[in-house]
Amino acid sequence: MFVVLSDSHGERAVIEDIKKHYEKTASAIFHCGDSELPSDDEIWEGITVVAGNCDYDPGYQEFQLQEVEGKKVLLAHGHLFYVGLGLERYSYFAEEKNADIALFGHIHQPVAQKINDILYLNPGSVAQPRGKYDIKMYAVIEIKGNHYTISYRNLKHEKIADLQFEL
Repeated sequence: MFVVLSDSHGERAVIEDIKKHYEKTASAIFHCGDSELPSDDEIWEGITVVAGNCDYDPGYQEFQLQEVEGKKVLLAHGHLFYVGLGLERYSYFAEEKNADIALFGHIHQPVAQKINDILYLNPGSVAQPRGKYDIKMYAVIEIKGNHYTISYRNLKHEKIADLQFEL
């Protein structure tokens, strides 16, 4: 099981709370960018994080590729792939990197879908939600072989009823 959050826009306490809630149980915690925190902030110990379009610290990487629970997980903010217009460009990049899971931020809205056997997931925003779901949220992914259980959670760590998926 691992945790994905994004677009915290300076809300350090939210990151800290999620980290404390999962640091003993999650195999990984990912932040998909736009934290607006320094790249050397101690909060990042134990969290894989990338640069977003609002992160100007040169210490962040634009993308990361990491193996978690036997899956290659690609992490990017998404702005460089114009994910607001669709996932086509990001899907080319994910396929090039042989990713099993491609995480991204930027659009502040939940997305969970498979394209060519790659899971694409946006965890929404823990600070500034947009779109249909006006809920500050993050996602939890559980891996069962080639199937994924995705659970979107509010900041009280409660499951959001309409946002539970088996893919």
